[in-house]
Amino acid sequence: MIVLVFLSVSCTKDFEEINTDPNNPVEAPSINIIANAIRFFTQNQFNQWGDMNEPSSWANHLGKIQYIDEAQYKFREGVVNSRWSVAYNNINDLDKIIERESGEDGNPNYLAIAMTYRAHIYQKTTDRFGNIPYTEAAKGDEGVTNPEYDTQEFIYMEILDQLKQANPLYTPSPAFAIGPNDILFGGDMMKWKKFTNSLRLRVATRISDVAPSVAQSHIEEILGDPSTYPIMESNADNAYLWWQTSPPYKEPWNADSDDRDDHGMCKTLIDILLDFDDPRLPVYAKPATSDGQYRGVVSGAIDGTFALADISRIGALFRDVPDGFTPIMRYAEVEFKIAEAAFRGWNTNGVTAQQAYENGIAASLDEYDLEGYDDYILEPGVTWDNDIGQIYLQKWIALFKNGNEAWAETRRTDVPLLEHAPGSPYVGEHNRPPFRYPYPTNEVNLNSANVAPELTGIVNHMWGKKMWWDTRTGVN
Repeated sequence: MIVLVFLSVSCTKDFEEINTDPNNPVEAPSINIIANAIRFFTQNQFNQWGDMNEPSSWANHLGKIQYIDEAQYKFREGVVNSRWSVAYNNINDLDKIIERESGEDGNPNYLAIAMTYRAHIYQKTTDRFGNIPYTEAAKGDEGVTNPEYDTQEFIYMEILDQLKQANPLYTPSPAFAIGPNDILFGGDMMKWKKFTNSLRLRVATRISDVAPSVAQSHIEEILGDPSTYPIMESNADNAYLWWQTSPPYKEPWNADSDDRDDHGMCKTLIDILLDFDDPRLPVYAKPATSDGQYRGVVSGAIDGTFALADISRIGALFRDVPDGFTPIMRYAEVEFKIAEAAFRGWNTNGVTAQQAYENGIAASLDEYDLEGYDDYILEPGVTWDNDIGQIYLQKWIALFKNGNEAWAETRRTDVPLLEHAPGSPYVGEHNRPPFRYPYPTNEVNLNSANVAPELTGIVNHMWGKKMWWDTRTGVN
C-alpha cells in the first residue's frame, strides 16, 4: 500500500509540466501578437483588395485597366466582409495586449504600441465605413455578440485621447526593451513615440473643418512642446513596413504582380505630374510601352476606350520589389499638416505655412533621393502662392501608395477635384467618387438591429451619408 501511494503521488506531482507542449504555448508573447497585428492589417489594408482596386483608384492615383469593376464602384461583398473582419480581428488581439500589459507587471512599451496601433486601425476603419462599433467592439468573450454602433465623432475623440495617453508610456529603460522583434521600428521607442504623436496630428487635422477647436487644441499642444510630444523629423522616422522576399510575406503590390496586370497609373495623377514637370514622375510611373510617353487611364474608364500598351504602369520601386515597403505614414505628410495648421493661423511654434509646405515637398523628393527641388519649387502652381489648395494637392501627390489616406483627403478637401467614373452604373446620379464603403452583409445579416439605423441616408451603398468630417457641399 505504501508503494502504491508513493507511485500515485509521483505520477501526478509534475502532471501539468509534463503535459504542456513548449512548442504550442497557450498564451503567445505580446510582441508576437503585436507583430502579427501590424503585419496582417498592413498586408490586407494596403494590398490589391484593400487599397489598389478601390481607395487608390477612387483617389485617382491608380486606375484599373483589366477587370475594371472596383474602379467603376462595383464592389464585391466578400471583400467588404473581409475588410471589416480583418480590422476587428486585429483590434481584438490588441485589446488583449492592452489588458495584459496594463497591470503592475506589464511592459509600458507594449502597452503604448498596442494603444497606438489599435488607434491606427480604428481610424482607418471608421474612415472607410463611418459609424462603427467601438465601445462594445471585440467583447465576444464577454457575451457581446451584437455590438452597438458609435458615432464617428465619438470614435475620433476616443482615438485622440488614446494617442495622448500612449505618449508618456514609452520608456527607454532596458528593463522594458523590446528589441528587433519589433517589425516596424526595430525596438526604437523614440520612433514609436514620434509615430504616435504624428498619428495624433493626422487625426486632429482630419477634423479641422468640423471640430476646429478640438483640432487646434491637439495640434498646438503637440507642436508647442516637441520635447514632450516629439513628431517625425525626417524620412528616417517614416513608418515603413519592410517586407521579406518570399511569400506569404512579400510586399503586397509586388505579390499582386506575380500573376496580375490589372492596374495602370491614373490620368489625373500623371497629368498633374506632367504639368508640374515633377521629378517624381519616373519614380511613380513607367512610360507606356507603345511610345515611351507617360500616360494615365481615367479611373473607372469604360472598357475598350483605351489600349493597354498606351497606359503607364506603376513605377518599379512600388511594384517590382518583393522586399519593398508599405508606407503606413511618412514625414512629408507631417510637414503638410503643419503647413495646414499654420495657414489656419494656429500656433505652430514659429513655423510658417510656406516653410512647412516647402519642407513637405523637399521631404517627398528626398524620400526617393531625387534632385531638382530648386527648379521644381519655381514651377507655376508649385511656387507658394498662399493657397491652402496647394498644401492639399502636394500632400495628395506625396501620399502615393497610401490610397486609403489619399481617398480620405480627397473626400475632405475636394483637391484635386475628381469626377465620377465614366464606366460607373450610377452615371448621372453622382458627381464624385464614393463617400464611403458599404456596410458588410455579415453585419446586415447578423447584427441587423444595430446596423439598420446606420443604413438610413445611404444611397447606392456608397453615397448619400458622408463621413462626419466631410464638410463638402454640392457633392452627391
